[in-house]
Amino acid sequence: FISLFSFCYGEGLSPIKGSKVEPTFHVAEGVDVNGSLIKYYKRGLDYAVNYFGNYGPYHIYLFGPKDEKSVRSIFRDRAKSRVNPEAKETGEEQIAEFLKRSNVVKEIKSILAGESAGGLTWTQGPVRIYEDVSTNATERAKRPIENTWGALHEYHHVFQIAHSGAEEERTSDKNSNSWMREGMATYSSAKFMENLKFIDLKDYMLELRKFGANISRPGINEFISKNPDYRLDNETYWDEGVAPQVYYMIGAWATAYLIHAKGIDEEIVLRDWWYDIIPMGRAAAFKKHMKISLKDFYKEFDTFIKKPDQEVMKIFGKD
Repeated sequence: FISLFSFCYGEGLSPIKGSKVEPTFHVAEGVDVNGSLIKYYKRGLDYAVNYFGNYGPYHIYLFGPKDEKSVRSIFRDRAKSRVNPEAKETGEEQIAEFLKRSNVVKEIKSILAGESAGGLTWTQGPVRIYEDVSTNATERAKRPIENTWGALHEYHHVFQIAHSGAEEERTSDKNSNSWMREGMATYSSAKFMENLKFIDLKDYMLELRKFGANISRPGINEFISKNPDYRLDNETYWDEGVAPQVYYMIGAWATAYLIHAKGIDEEIVLRDWWYDIIPMGRAAAFKKHMKISLKDFYKEFDTFIKKPDQEVMKIFGKD
């Protein structure tokens, strides 16, 4: 399967208002031979933008290993998009500096080797941009449903980062927790896929528990049986290899719990409460909109998520 799990690596970003700039696609030669790659990506992107609003500039990079010249040309365009006209360095100097960065050199090598990686990245400073990078979109082009799903997931992150103090640590009260980002984006993209008539949300949520669905292995049940003392707000799991289970899967269930068990409106959970994270702080914003403190929510949800499948699935019967 193609996993939705991808580490969302960023360089920090100050929050910005909605953008009038339309998302921009950069597609390497030989990747989108019949136009379906962009078509089915846009199917998800357009839905998400309509729901969350337009934030940007947002650049979508769809690479492949077939044409090195095309890849390097796109990277030069990528560097140009980051040029700060107010900087002491000239535009060409800034472009050259970007292309020499070790992570950029490594990424180009990864693309030309046909390796598959990617996810959302964002920039810090006066030139603020978001980028969704797929190092090998060749397989993505063959899977239109997964292509749409991934576009939905990543754009939710664009909205989230725009309304988080993402230049600060995720433990900061001005920033959002990993489970809030990944869990809510996992839930929202699945819900939107149901709205688009591609999947059944209840089936998907059960699959997360049983085997991890399209995120990773193992699923929630096996993970919790081996790690009963996990903490949803622990930000160290990226380094410990269990981020998919905690942030994505259990995070998605935490999102579902707020909506289906606590009765909080979907748009509040997925969108509206985020507007208050920076002005009020994460904890105060959460309590204001979810009608429960984060501390009490973690305790209540921990009891819930450890119940058998048959019990937890009952929350969907309340709709």
